[in-house]
Amino acid sequence: MTATAKNILEDALALPGDDRCRIAELLLDSVSTDTTEEMEAAWAVEAVRRADELERGDAKALDGESFLEDLKAKFQSTAR
Repeated sequence: MTATAKNILEDALALPGDDRCRIAELLLDSVSTDTTEEMEAAWAVEAVRRADELERGDAKALDGESFLEDLKAKFQSTAR
């Protein structure tokens, strides 16, 4: 990393969280090489893969509320 990049990073890290998030989004967008069509195609492939897993019984579907409750419980148990 160049000295200029290090200085920019130090300055950016001193910003409030909202500003850091927005800068991160803009930086990522500036280097993304995927087009919208490529991203949509990749998500379509992933959706089919997940649907296949559900049909085979290799995965189980959870409603969002149950998933979040399970996730909170896992984090609470590891935090103690």
